[in-house]
Parts: sequence; C-alpha cells; structure tokens
Amino acid sequence: MRQFRTIFAFEYLGYVKNKAFIATTVALLAVMAVVLCFPRFSDGSFLAGFGGEAKTLAVAGEGAESAAASLQAALPDMRVAAVTADADALREDVLAGECHAAVLLLDAGRYRYITETAGMTDMTPAVVQETLSSLYRAKLLSQYGLTPQESAQALSAVAAGETVTLGKDQSQTFVYTYVLILLLYMAVLIYGQMVAQSVAVEKSSRAMELLITSSKPMNLMFGKVLGTGAAGFTQLAVVLAAAFLLYRANSGLWAADGVVASIFNMPLSILLYTVLFFVLGFFLYAFLYAAAGSLANRLEDINTLATPVTFLMIFAFMVSMFSMLSDVDSALMRAASFFPLTAPMAMFTRICMGSVAPWEIAVCVALLVLCTFLFGALCAAVYRVGVLLYGKPPKPLALLRAIQGDRAARRQKKG
Repeated sequence: MRQFRTIFAFEYLGYVKNKAFIATTVALLAVMAVVLCFPRFSDGSFLAGFGGEAKTLAVAGEGAESAAASLQAALPDMRVAAVTADADALREDVLAGECHAAVLLLDAGRYRYITETAGMTDMTPAVVQETLSSLYRAKLLSQYGLTPQESAQALSAVAAGETVTLGKDQSQTFVYTYVLILLLYMAVLIYGQMVAQSVAVEKSSRAMELLITSSKPMNLMFGKVLGTGAAGFTQLAVVLAAAFLLYRANSGLWAADGVVASIFNMPLSILLYTVLFFVLGFFLYAFLYAAAGSLANRLEDINTLATPVTFLMIFAFMVSMFSMLSDVDSALMRAASFFPLTAPMAMFTRICMGSVAPWEIAVCVALLVLCTFLFGALCAAVYRVGVLLYGKPPKPLALLRAIQGDRAARRQKKG
C-alpha cells in the first residue's frame, strides 16, 4: 500500500505542478469566463445575435405596406421596411449589403425571397412563408364574404391539446446529455493518452526496469492510472466549478437562453450518475491505454498500439450519439448498456433520455466495477511483461505466452 501511495502521489503531483497542465487549466478557465460573461460585456446583445445592427428585410410589390407590418410582428429581431423597387433593384441592394434579404410580392399569393447566402440555421424564409401564407388565406376568406375580424379568428383558431409525458422529456435532456457524453469522450481520449505516454516515456528511458524490480506491477499500474485520473478530474472539477459559478453570477442574462439554462440546471441525480460513469469509464479505458503504452518502445508507437482502444471508444461514442437522435432504448442500446466497453456512455445516455429499470443500472454498475478490476489485473500482467520487452511489439499469442511464462517463473521462485 505504501508503494501505491508513493506512486500515486508522484504521478498526481507531477501533472498538477506541470506548467503545461497549469497553462491548459488557466486557458480553459479564461474561455469559460469569456463565454459565460459575454452577455454582461455586450449588454445583453449576445442573446440577440451577437450584437451589431439589426438585420433589414426589404418588402416590395403590391400590398408591401401591410405585408411589412405583419412580417415586422413575426420578426421582432429584424427591421422590416416596405420599399418601392423591382426585382433587379432588390438584387442589387442585397448584394451591396443595403439589406440582409428582400421579399418581392407577386400575384395570386406568390412571392420571391432574395438573399445572398442561404444559412442552414436561418429561420427567416420559413417565417416569411408562414406569414405571407396567412395573409393570402385572409385575402381569400374576405373574397368569400368574411370580415377581416372573422378571417383573423378563423386563421388563428387552434386545437387545444395536452401532452402527458410518463417518462423523460428528451427535448429537455438532449443538450446536457450531449455535452456530458462529449465531455466523457474527450476526457478518456486525452487523459488515457497521457497514461500511455507516461508509461512509454519511462520505458524508453529504461527507468521502468528499475521500478518494475522494486515495486509490484499492480501498484505501478494502479498508481499511475489513478494518479493521472485524479489529476484529470481535478482539472475538470476546477473548470466545471468555475463555469457553474460564472453562470450563477450571470444567470439573469442567460434567462432567455433555454439551452444554456438546461445545462446548468440539470437534476442532482444526473450529476451523481455523471461522476459515477466518468470514474468507471475512465479507469476502464485507462488500464487499456497503460497496457498499450507498456508495449511501445518509442512515443511514435503509441498511436499504433492504442488504435484498437481508441476505436472502441469511438464506437461507443457513435452508438450513443446516433441513438440520441433516434431511439435510446433500442435493442442495440440495451445490449450496449451491459457491454463493459460501451456501457459508460450507453447506460448514461439511457438514464438521461430513456427508460431504465433500477435493476438494469445496478447490473451495469456491478459489471463495470468487476471488469475494471479484472482489466486492471490483466493489464498489470501485460504491463509487467511489456515494459521489459524491446524491439518489435509482440503479437497477441506471443504476449500471452510471455505472461504465462512470467507467472510460472514467479510461482517457481515463491516455491
């Protein structure tokens, strides 16, 4: 136990005191501060389109005045103006930047929307379509003898419905689930690579040969992985705590942004599950990265040896991401929830957005805990043999024979 504490403290303090680690943490804090305090700096204009002048929509053609008034009500963040111009003049105004877009009213309810760039997230064309369609329907109803008031009442009539959600409302949980899954994915990749590089550096410098003879492989493996993981979690905790405090200080300015609010107002149970699956998922993969690093003779070999581990992580990430957009309780996601290498992401996604029985969570967590220790023991055996192997990385069968030979030699020594 003393060996483990020594190795753990050495690894943890080595990362925490590292200048690059500190610089990265400070940079992340600065980014969080700029993003979450931006509404205060810009006097709230950030929420209305990153500040600047309001975009202009020009309306021309017969009935431009009434159409412009309706469009102004439907597009409060834009400046809608009725103008006298033909199609060519409107094109020139749009290209010259005199207006963001233009609408040319034609006959029989037809119109032409003119814009320089059709943005993927620009909802203005859809609003123009709906508004002008309503005006055209009102005009037709008036021709059938209805008064403007009766036309407005008929067009504004809607069915009164109520939605009863018995499970999770995915529209409310999608954003923070996406952010947390992405955060887990990035943390495993970044800190897992740090574990592999640390092992490879010590092996290439021959320092590992001295360590492996004076310390137990299990202590070395767990000390390195837990030390690196603790340093990574410290960095994440500092950044996320700062983000939470900055959001609380500026929460009033973010009140109109439901996306940001949903991230910082997630239930406490989700936060606890986040920590649980972060810890289990990271250590599960970190042991594999450490084993891969022990087989590398040079730092350049790490990417090749760690590629299978990285692909497994990418597969788990992609399965969870695509399921979030379709069915988080599909047969594939249910199976992935109990497969150890995909369970941290798959089960967490189902907890946030789907329907999961308590026994499923208990079985998943038990399997993850068991597999984490089994992976740790297996990777410690690979670690013990791998750090003493030089030259071309061994193939799986050769590695297995080397592990069996090492165990037999140790049993003979004890006997």
